[in-house]
Amino acid sequence: MAGASITVNDASTISALERLYAAGGNLLSVYKNIGAYEADATKRRFITETDPDGIPWKDLNPLYAATKKGPGKLRGETRRLSQIVYQAAEDGVEIGSDVEYARIHNEGGTIKPTNGAALVFSMGGQTFIVKSVKMPRRQFLGFSDEDINEIQLLIQDHFIDAANGP
Repeated sequence: MAGASITVNDASTISALERLYAAGGNLLSVYKNIGAYEADATKRRFITETDPDGIPWKDLNPLYAATKKGPGKLRGETRRLSQIVYQAAEDGVEIGSDVEYARIHNEGGTIKPTNGAALVFSMGGQTFIVKSVKMPRRQFLGFSDEDINEIQLLIQDHFIDAANGP
């Protein structure tokens, strides 16, 4: 290397750099914090009935709404869908719902029969026999701009805490 060089021979600086290096290799705690934050943010969407961008969810079918039990859209008596879980590991974090019908509600789509010619269900005191049902998208999983900013702050705090030491 041409030119001048500076050698840092300060124990506290070297120690801080070593802690930063170690923190970069062990992100489990930051992934846990991200999971906890995003699970709470997602649960709040069930209360506000909005997607990650703040757009209100589609209204319920009026026939269904007339007899629905539970406090709101996508929240039935058990509230299972809104019980968001996360799982953090050393290489990342997953956030979601463990109920089988979560995807169709989050992404929307068409439900078709798998073991028969038609779907049969009751709604609003009426029985329906149909070839398919279109479910509107009511997205609850995802990241808002606020979520992204908060996640970046959690990551930043992780490294600031590591640099500052115990």
